[in-house]
Amino acid sequence: MIILSLLCRTFAIRLPLFYPLLLVLLLSVVACHDNTKDISQMKPYKGPILTAFDTHTLYSDSGRVKIQVYAPIQLEYADGNQDFPKGVTVDFYNKDGISYTRLTSNKARYLRNKNQYIATGDVVVKNLVKNERLNTEELNWTPNDRKIFTDKFVTITTPDEILRGNGLTANQDFTSYRITQPTGKFKIKKP
Repeated sequence: MIILSLLCRTFAIRLPLFYPLLLVLLLSVVACHDNTKDISQMKPYKGPILTAFDTHTLYSDSGRVKIQVYAPIQLEYADGNQDFPKGVTVDFYNKDGISYTRLTSNKARYLRNKNQYIATGDVVVKNLVKNERLNTEELNWTPNDRKIFTDKFVTITTPDEILRGNGLTANQDFTSYRITQPTGKFKIKKP
């Protein structure tokens, strides 16, 4: 305290101003150090750069809505990939703006480099016009090709029968489909 009072008298500093100046000086000395080693050892962040809640995305062509994607949570990453950890609902519309097919899943992922969606969990595709339903655990959708496909087990329920098999390719509106390896009993239409 004696040294402090001598310093204050010598430099004509008032005591109430001295302590804040001393604090600023000490903080600047402590804060200034080389941390380039710390930064170089840090791992790059690979988590989402964007988190959106209750998203509603529209895809249109010539001013007409073709597809709507709903998701409770959407995560977007630096590489353009997206995750939908709480699932998605995708509605497909015809040229008259009527919803004819709906896809739902527990989870989904969008791979930007392939322009491909991968729906997982309890995946259901309903053709609302033909009253047909597809159930599977994983389904891929490529918007550019307008195709859905899987190599997993599928069940298709129609008003007349239940079809089962492994693997499926279909158009995105689920009006035309082909089971790759059908199993069980099924009807064959004669030409």
